[in-house]
Amino acid sequence: MSKRILILGLVAVLVLATGCMGLGGPNPRVVQDSATTDISLSKGLMYNVNAEVQNDGGDGDVTVTAALIDEEKGFTRDQVSTKVFIPAGETKRVSITLDGDIGRKYQYRIEVS
Repeated sequence: MSKRILILGLVAVLVLATGCMGLGGPNPRVVQDSATTDISLSKGLMYNVNAEVQNDGGDGDVTVTAALIDEEKGFTRDQVSTKVFIPAGETKRVSITLDGDIGRKYQYRIEVS
Protein backbone atom coordinates (compact mmCIF):
# COMPACT_ATOMS: atom_id res chain seq x y z
CA MET A 1 0.00 0.00 0.00
CA SER A 2 2.79 2.46 0.88
CA LYS A 3 4.57 1.66 -2.42
CA ARG A 4 1.42 2.58 -4.30
CA ILE A 5 1.15 5.90 -2.45
CA LEU A 6 4.84 6.63 -3.08
CA ILE A 7 4.45 5.92 -6.81
CA LEU A 8 1.34 8.11 -7.04
CA GLY A 9 3.18 10.89 -5.19
CA LEU A 10 6.14 10.68 -7.57
CA VAL A 11 3.83 10.76 -10.60
CA ALA A 12 2.06 13.85 -9.19
CA VAL A 13 5.40 15.61 -8.63
CA LEU A 14 6.51 14.71 -12.16
CA VAL A 15 3.30 16.08 -13.69
CA LEU A 16 3.60 19.33 -11.74
CA ALA A 17 7.28 19.70 -12.64
CA THR A 18 6.68 19.24 -16.37
CA GLY A 19 3.88 21.81 -16.25
CA CYS A 20 6.21 24.32 -14.61
CA MET A 21 8.88 23.71 -17.24
CA GLY A 22 6.66 25.12 -19.99
CA LEU A 23 5.71 21.83 -21.60
CA GLY A 24 2.08 22.93 -21.50
CA GLY A 25 2.46 25.21 -24.53
CA PRO A 26 3.99 28.49 -25.61
CA ASN A 27 4.24 31.56 -23.38
CA PRO A 28 5.03 34.38 -25.83
CA ARG A 29 6.02 37.95 -25.15
CA VAL A 30 7.14 40.84 -27.35
CA VAL A 31 10.71 41.80 -26.44
CA GLN A 32 11.21 44.46 -29.11
CA ASP A 33 9.05 46.16 -31.73
CA SER A 34 9.32 48.86 -34.37
CA ALA A 35 7.42 50.28 -37.33
CA THR A 36 8.40 52.10 -40.48
CA THR A 37 6.15 53.88 -42.95
CA ASP A 38 6.21 53.72 -46.71
CA ILE A 39 4.17 55.81 -49.12
CA SER A 40 3.48 54.77 -52.69
CA LEU A 41 1.11 56.21 -55.28
CA SER A 42 -0.43 52.82 -55.99
CA LYS A 43 -0.84 51.51 -52.42
CA GLY A 44 -1.03 54.66 -50.27
CA LEU A 45 0.39 54.65 -46.73
CA MET A 46 1.78 51.36 -45.43
CA TYR A 47 3.13 50.60 -41.97
CA ASN A 48 5.69 47.80 -41.79
CA VAL A 49 5.49 46.53 -38.20
CA ASN A 50 8.26 44.27 -36.87
CA ALA A 51 8.17 42.36 -33.59
CA GLU A 52 10.72 40.16 -31.85
CA VAL A 53 8.65 37.51 -30.05
CA GLN A 54 10.26 35.36 -27.36
CA ASN A 55 8.71 32.07 -26.27
CA ASP A 56 9.24 31.49 -22.54
CA GLY A 57 7.07 28.34 -22.59
CA GLY A 58 6.97 25.11 -24.56
CA ASP A 59 7.08 24.61 -28.34
CA GLY A 60 4.00 25.78 -30.20
CA ASP A 61 2.13 28.11 -32.50
CA VAL A 62 1.91 31.76 -31.49
CA THR A 63 -0.58 34.23 -32.95
CA VAL A 64 0.86 37.71 -33.51
CA THR A 65 -1.67 40.50 -34.13
CA ALA A 66 -0.75 44.02 -35.23
CA ALA A 67 -3.27 46.85 -35.27
CA LEU A 68 -3.08 50.36 -36.71
CA ILE A 69 -5.05 52.84 -34.60
CA ASP A 70 -6.10 56.31 -35.77
CA GLU A 71 -4.63 58.75 -33.20
CA GLU A 72 -7.32 61.41 -33.62
CA LYS A 73 -10.47 59.26 -33.75
CA GLY A 74 -9.24 56.21 -31.82
CA PHE A 75 -10.61 53.56 -34.18
CA THR A 76 -8.68 50.59 -35.59
CA ARG A 77 -7.87 51.38 -39.24
CA ASP A 78 -6.32 47.98 -40.04
CA GLN A 79 -5.59 44.78 -38.15
CA VAL A 80 -3.68 41.70 -39.32
CA SER A 81 -2.87 38.43 -37.53
CA THR A 82 -0.37 35.76 -38.42
CA LYS A 83 0.51 32.45 -36.80
CA VAL A 84 4.14 31.33 -36.37
CA PHE A 85 5.71 28.29 -34.73
CA ILE A 86 8.26 29.22 -32.06
CA PRO A 87 10.29 26.50 -30.29
CA ALA A 88 10.71 26.69 -26.52
CA GLY A 89 13.18 29.37 -25.41
CA GLU A 90 13.64 30.84 -28.89
CA THR A 91 12.89 34.25 -30.38
CA LYS A 92 11.45 34.93 -33.83
CA ARG A 93 11.10 38.11 -35.82
CA VAL A 94 7.62 38.65 -37.25
CA SER A 95 6.81 41.30 -39.89
CA ILE A 96 3.29 42.49 -40.68
CA THR A 97 2.20 45.17 -43.16
CA LEU A 98 -0.77 47.42 -42.29
CA ASP A 99 -2.60 49.87 -44.55
CA GLY A 100 -3.35 53.47 -43.56
CA ASP A 101 -4.60 56.65 -45.16
CA ILE A 102 -2.25 59.42 -46.23
CA GLY A 103 -2.65 62.52 -44.07
CA ARG A 104 -3.68 60.61 -40.91
CA LYS A 105 -1.55 59.93 -37.83
CA TYR A 106 -1.49 56.40 -36.42
CA GLN A 107 -0.20 54.37 -33.51
CA TYR A 108 0.42 50.66 -33.78
CA ARG A 109 -0.23 47.90 -31.25
CA ILE A 110 1.13 44.35 -31.16
CA GLU A 111 -0.41 41.49 -29.19
CA VAL A 112 0.68 37.86 -28.88
CA SER A 113 -1.21 34.80 -27.74
